[in-house]
Amino acid sequence: MRIKIKVKHLVSFVLLPASLLILLFNFLPSSKAQMEDSPAIQSNLARTELLQKLESTTGSKRMELIQTNIIDKEHGYNPYRYDVNIGPSMSQWNHDEPSISNLLPEDKIALLEEYILDGPADNKRIFAVKLLAYEYDALGRKDDGDQALITAAKQLNSNSHLAKELALLHAERALNSGDITTAEAILEQATFPSEYQENLDAQKAWLTGRLLFTKGEAQEALTVVTKGLESYKKYWQGVHEQMNQVTSNSEKDTADSDAAGSSSSSAPAIGTSETEMQLEALKSAIQSAVDMGSTSAAVVSGTLTRSNGTPISRAGIFLRAESEVHHSITAAEPYRIVTDDEGRFEFHGVIPGFYQLQLGLSYDQIDGWTWPIQYDDWIEVKPGDTLNKSIVLQPLLELQSPINQETITGQSIDFHWKAVKGAVYYRLSGGVSMVGSSFSSQIRDHITDNQVSIPVDELYYNSGFSYGSGGEGFESIDPLSFLVFMNPEARFSWNIEAFDADGRLITRSNGYRLNEDTVGSLPFFYLKARELTAADHLLLDKKPDQALEMYQQNIADDPQDAHALHMLVKLMLAKSSITKDDSLEDQAIPPLQKLIQLHPYSNYAFTLTQYYFDHADWKSYNEFHSRYNELNQIELNSYVRSINAVALMHQGKLKEAREQFAIALEHDNSHRFIGSYLAAELYAGESLSSVMTLAERYPEHSFGLNGYRWPQMIKQLIAERTKQPNNFDQELKEKLGWYMNDQTDVLEQWIKGAKSSALETFMQAVQKVS
Repeated sequence: MRIKIKVKHLVSFVLLPASLLILLFNFLPSSKAQMEDSPAIQSNLARTELLQKLESTTGSKRMELIQTNIIDKEHGYNPYRYDVNIGPSMSQWNHDEPSISNLLPEDKIALLEEYILDGPADNKRIFAVKLLAYEYDALGRKDDGDQALITAAKQLNSNSHLAKELALLHAERALNSGDITTAEAILEQATFPSEYQENLDAQKAWLTGRLLFTKGEAQEALTVVTKGLESYKKYWQGVHEQMNQVTSNSEKDTADSDAAGSSSSSAPAIGTSETEMQLEALKSAIQSAVDMGSTSAAVVSGTLTRSNGTPISRAGIFLRAESEVHHSITAAEPYRIVTDDEGRFEFHGVIPGFYQLQLGLSYDQIDGWTWPIQYDDWIEVKPGDTLNKSIVLQPLLELQSPINQETITGQSIDFHWKAVKGAVYYRLSGGVSMVGSSFSSQIRDHITDNQVSIPVDELYYNSGFSYGSGGEGFESIDPLSFLVFMNPEARFSWNIEAFDADGRLITRSNGYRLNEDTVGSLPFFYLKARELTAADHLLLDKKPDQALEMYQQNIADDPQDAHALHMLVKLMLAKSSITKDDSLEDQAIPPLQKLIQLHPYSNYAFTLTQYYFDHADWKSYNEFHSRYNELNQIELNSYVRSINAVALMHQGKLKEAREQFAIALEHDNSHRFIGSYLAAELYAGESLSSVMTLAERYPEHSFGLNGYRWPQMIKQLIAERTKQPNNFDQELKEKLGWYMNDQTDVLEQWIKGAKSSALETFMQAVQKVS
């Protein structure tokens, strides 16, 4: 079930970071006595008790204690697992208990070294070695971490799979630190026992591919990784087929005796493993680099500190490729490191491409602080680069009112917060939560003071037409996402973001506040300026069709009922999207036009521009775009400007369209409309080489797409043109003309029947942009 967001640029309903609020209450001290018995004191007592217990224990019992209290605890199976992961594209918090260690690093190092020498020779030893190496790395003692691997390997049969795993881990660490000689020597000698050969061979292919690329042998790297991936997939496909065959035979044997005729399910599908994901991601990265001629590896380094200059040690830093940033961090990340005692990190052998940094932190490290990162913050790593990308955490912004569950009954809400040094403007967002669901939305942008008064009507009616759903069918809609601020039974929260003159985020109020010193004032309030109507109650009871009928009746009784009009339009648009009944969207337009007369808000105007844009009704589109400009009161954002550029282009106003594209792309880090801009430039007579410059300047960062996609397509067009320049130019002009003149059917018919070519690929991509 999708969530339809018609006004993404203005108000994007997303899941409220409820984890932040949950953490707030889960970890706040609840009494003075609890404050006196602080986690630090509790940890110190637990440490003393554990060390005393270990002192009185020997042999296998002692090894079991070390295993239970270190290896099986504190994320021992994956040292790079943290309480909180924070990044531009995704953030998450783990559901484990907070990682408050009972032991000091030196305690763990001594006990893990002992376990590696005296513990059982099983997978726990691998985990122990990884954890020990992590502890040494966090102290800036990488060489000691490497020695730990060598020591552990000597305790094992050199041909055992455990010894081979340690060898590959040693090679990976050498690669990560730029020690190519050591990594190459290990990989050249690596042969594996048949029992675990496929997994180990795949891991070796992954490391060898990285090694070869770092050595400047990109094509060879691609070949090794491709073969490794094919072999690995073929092996597991065979395993899956055998499982299906066994299941099929079993079903056949029992079919005759199954008098009831009940159906049986086939063997479950085998999901994509982390090893396969590693190989797929590496293949994609190397292929993109080869296509772009970017075959020299780079180095990315930096420091993690707070704004007061304090370094943050023992934090995870993940450098994640563009294709990988939208899923959770896994144990198979190629570029990961723990910061040392100076907060330093450094990645070697980085394949050129687009990346985002993501952090792994404990609750204690992030408590009261925020990383002011934004969704479209990207790092472009170029061939041979030596980049420094330091990260600075900022203190959370302090809110002043409304706070601490204040109840508001008036017709406006006065928001106040502490001014932020260097802030030129602020953005106010609000959230709503009830049991089981929560949503947030932007309320107002470009606020130039540290206070603002918002009429409740603006909260009610200027929140756009977005909705959430918990499954399939109209009845599955989430009532909370429809009523939002109109629901007096819900509790609301608010958040402020502060921006500098260049539009860069300085800090925000929303974050982790986990103790008495950092919690400040709770950003919650109740808004009870209206009462629920009978139709609202039907909606909350998850009877949307009955609610819709009652809202229609309310409008019949009172044509000026703005609330009923707003809810009617919202429900009709939602139902249209879910049922694919476009007639419902058409029916929503007249009440929406009436609604904008009663409440002239910009979101209503933009929804109308979108409708007329989709229907290529340019006269009506222009009318409501002008109306939107009047109501918006701030400069057009890049999304609205880009949509307008496309509309101008389809109306034959090419000069104005190109001007709007140029402004929009300069302020949109996602560059989602670059394809339309390139098409407009080519149609205007610009050369492929000049358009290539634009494609490289404005890489598109959309979900699942590579930032080098458009440069690669232009590069292929240039190559294709060399064969028959005149014919190519005429055909390109014709196809672009179909696109400019909105001859969608003609263009789609040509794409469907055309032979595979660079031009066909380019026009298909352009057609999908808007």
